[in-house]
Amino acid sequence: MKSYLKFIPVAVLALLLAGCNLLTMSATPPPLPTPKPPPATFTPRPTSAPIPATPTYDPFSLVKPLPGTVAYDFIAHMCDAQWANSGTKFSFCPGDLTDIQPGYFDRLSGTFVEGIGWTDVPALITLPSTGAIFGIYPEYVVMPGDHFRAILACQGDSECGVEFALEYYDANGKYHGDGLASTRHKFGGGPIPLDVDLSALAGQTVKLVLALRDIQDNPSSDYALWIGPHIWRDPNAPPASAFSSTPPSASAGSGNGEDKTPGVISGKVEMASAPPYLNDPVSGNSSTVVVVFFNLDDSTWWYIDTGLTGHPYYQMTVPPGHYHVVAYAHGVGDVKYVTAGYTGNNPSCGEALKTVVVKPNETVSNIMIADWNWSCGGKASRPAKPAEVPVP
Repeated sequence: MKSYLKFIPVAVLALLLAGCNLLTMSATPPPLPTPKPPPATFTPRPTSAPIPATPTYDPFSLVKPLPGTVAYDFIAHMCDAQWANSGTKFSFCPGDLTDIQPGYFDRLSGTFVEGIGWTDVPALITLPSTGAIFGIYPEYVVMPGDHFRAILACQGDSECGVEFALEYYDANGKYHGDGLASTRHKFGGGPIPLDVDLSALAGQTVKLVLALRDIQDNPSSDYALWIGPHIWRDPNAPPASAFSSTPPSASAGSGNGEDKTPGVISGKVEMASAPPYLNDPVSGNSSTVVVVFFNLDDSTWWYIDTGLTGHPYYQMTVPPGHYHVVAYAHGVGDVKYVTAGYTGNNPSCGEALKTVVVKPNETVSNIMIADWNWSCGGKASRPAKPAEVPVP
């Protein structure tokens, strides 16, 4: 009994010491985490310039040209054209919606376009009730930089199935049905932008034709649109007056009632007798030349680069008059250019130039430029090349 009591104070003392130690440990708080800096804030700088809006695509931008770039408007001249179907010329303009049996055509100040909705861009509407319809436009002299532009589509929800084509008559009245451009279109395909470069016809007088043909054996549903059809002229292209030593109005006659309707000179530059360096024996191709038409009546001149008309052939619209026709090609070394002239003979060597007479609204064809002065020792007299005329 004594030994038990003996150890009680020791045990109690140990428990008290342990309790003090626990109190001491719990009195010390754990370290707090290091606080993170607040997120940076961005204060925009004031600006006076508004943020530009994101540009939106305009499906009709091709037919919204800048002022001064439209050389011909097919809508404005709709009734100047001769309209016809496959076998009959129409005596009316515009068409009659109450009688569409022969075909229908009209101009619209605005319309509904498949897949787009309403547009206020003017359009021609055409319906080939008999299978085809044609708009044959008056004579037009094509210039460098000319493009035919239009948007092609079905009208509204008309389930058309057609072939749009741009075709033409040349100055000789020959119809080029293979055309300048053609595209087939069926409803649901969406509007088609058409941009046709007419440079190959530069200098020529043509009658452009808007042709529409049915391709689905259901022409009664072929209400088709030529939206904004026009000839756009590149403002950076040479002006029309660059084809003459004077503006066309200066050579238009004395105003005494004479018929000054332009005529046409066409033909070929014979390259077989040209200087050898102008002909490539490997490819068979030859260098293009410039043909100048010297008006002997008023000392004006006109020119055309055969690269624009299908070298070595050429065709040029000129005022009525008497002309000498001369071709100029690039020279070599100190020789700036070489010449060939129309003498009325082929072959020809060193002969005098023959005068070409052009009457109003007349085409003079088969004018063969074959007398190359270089191969004849330079003994023929040829007019000097006008300084303004470039040599290809």
